[in-house]
Amino acid sequence: MVNNVYDLVTRTMEQEFPGRVAFRWVEDATGTVKEKTYAEYAQDIRRAAAWFARNIPEVEGKRVVLLSRNCYEYGVNTFGAVLAGAVLVTMNQKKTWDELSWELELAEPALILNDGVDYGCRDQLEAAYGERLRPMDVWKDTAPGGLEKKIDSNALMVMLFTSGTTGRSKAVMLAERNFFTVMQMHVAMGDHLLDFKHRQLPKDKNDVLSNFAILPLFHLGTFICLFSWPFKGWALNLCSDLRNFYRDLGLMHSDSIAVAPVLMESIYKDVKRGRADKLNGLWNPCGSSAMFDSEMLLGLVENGMYITQCYGMTETCGDGLVNYAQAEPHIRALGKPDGHCEYKLDETGEICIRGGCVMLGYYKDPEATAEIIDKDGWLHTGDLAREDEDGYYYMVGRKKNLIILGTGENVSPEELERKLNACPEVQECVVKEMGKKIGALICCAEEKQAEVRAFITGLNRTLPLYQRITAVEFSTEPMPRNAMGKLLRR
Repeated sequence: MVNNVYDLVTRTMEQEFPGRVAFRWVEDATGTVKEKTYAEYAQDIRRAAAWFARNIPEVEGKRVVLLSRNCYEYGVNTFGAVLAGAVLVTMNQKKTWDELSWELELAEPALILNDGVDYGCRDQLEAAYGERLRPMDVWKDTAPGGLEKKIDSNALMVMLFTSGTTGRSKAVMLAERNFFTVMQMHVAMGDHLLDFKHRQLPKDKNDVLSNFAILPLFHLGTFICLFSWPFKGWALNLCSDLRNFYRDLGLMHSDSIAVAPVLMESIYKDVKRGRADKLNGLWNPCGSSAMFDSEMLLGLVENGMYITQCYGMTETCGDGLVNYAQAEPHIRALGKPDGHCEYKLDETGEICIRGGCVMLGYYKDPEATAEIIDKDGWLHTGDLAREDEDGYYYMVGRKKNLIILGTGENVSPEELERKLNACPEVQECVVKEMGKKIGALICCAEEKQAEVRAFITGLNRTLPLYQRITAVEFSTEPMPRNAMGKLLRR
């Protein structure tokens, strides 16, 4: 199997699948679908690599930041930068200037490639980094150049910022070996998808699949697709704006999609209400590191969909647990270890991972690195889980969110949140400690608050005394979330 970027471009893209479609997207100006084949993609990567090598003095190790919505050039610049010897850095272009400027100062970019859109702090960006700003297609008039196999597999190649729910994001340092360790898991997932496709559509022997990339490319869950989908010569259908979800999906048939919880719920509602035609043949929603309602997942399966679930984190390049279960009792599990790295639950129940997927560390933060990676190389994820007799891992909660009462008992807020979300009137909720009490912040309609209180009263009768929710605050406004749709804990 290909195990480096150079071979992925020169062998897989240029020799194995040159005529296959690598990218599709809907051009806003015309509303038509545009395509790029792998041969065209590889030629543009060669253009970008030549441009970076020529325009960044002593390019090796210099940081190239991508600050853009999803677009074809994102992939070109990713491979062009690292093949030229630079370090590729992805950032969330929609962050506040306080957050973005802090990340840019940390990364010390030689160049910032951006889409030119004002996401709220364009003036500050131009004032601070105007001389280093370039358009995403800056290389478009450059002649394709030769490529060299010079990436050190164990050296820093890519930096991605965590989408943490508290505090400053950390810059995760990833090497080429991280990505290609994880590719083993992705290739196996691809085989599962093709097996399902051939069983459901026995007359269709086409081994080409397409993935609808709606989640942002600055996040590992989508960014990793730039590496994994070329392995099979499959296509990425790009969508840059959630508001265009149905338009773009309707114009570009897609087999698979990586989804955040809110998007999974939207797909489920379409299927449940008999509007599956809006999804244009989509059949593989893939959830990552989120806990979904089992009734919803089963409902999708009953309507012909194939659910894949992955547990991973940026710090493990997305590697972790995989769940192919399509029925109870395991459909809500995080999954089983993928077999390519080592996994264990420590004495506290925390998921620990060791192997080629584990990051190099946090950039310029050795203290935080030492806190998460122990002297034996085990990365401590911070997630608490239990393992059943069949080897499936089930999420219990976040170790840092664990509420430790004065009496010594431990309370998992996530466990109580799942119970609260069983109440139809609860739109969303966060459980936390409130003045030495177990409290809940609940979003619901004002006229439904009495029903929610009654539900909590009934729920408390089923709980041990130390787990009972005795403080409740209501809000009619949606709760704040991070870029991946995860609730922020305040």
